[in-house]
Amino acid sequence: MSASEFVYQIYIRTTPAHLYQALTDAEAAQQYFGGWGPKSDWQVGSPVLWKMGPDGDYQDLDQHVIAADPGRTLAYSWHRVLPMHRELFASEQEFEAAHTEKSQVRFDIEPAEVPALGVRLTLTHDGFDTPESTMLAGISSGWVMILSSLKTMLEDAERSSRD
Repeated sequence: MSASEFVYQIYIRTTPAHLYQALTDAEAAQQYFGGWGPKSDWQVGSPVLWKMGPDGDYQDLDQHVIAADPGRTLAYSWHRVLPMHRELFASEQEFEAAHTEKSQVRFDIEPAEVPALGVRLTLTHDGFDTPESTMLAGISSGWVMILSSLKTMLEDAERSSRD
């Protein structure tokens, strides 16, 4: 891992197909993103639209699908800084400088080494301009919360289907 990327692994008791479905289903994404979430047809080159809050509309933030291999990989470009990110920055100058930065998010899905653990999801968010990127610092805690919520949602669904 380089200093200008964020990599996070999490094990989820689900199948690769269920995990990929959750990553690509707009309604499911709103659940684990907390009312936000992406929507696309998930074909390479297609736009990725974002619901901007529970009562918001989907907006085009100039993101596009980079890779889509069901049950294995999903990747898309990540938007530049938006007005809602202003509070992440110490100064207006820092905020304005961050507008040129564009990164990418990649989800890699593999069977866990121990089958009882389900799947291993590796999220890599990279392409930041510098290791000091304020957006890199901000997404690091955000992705941990989002993926924890995704894990809970999927594992609760698995438990419910067994009961």
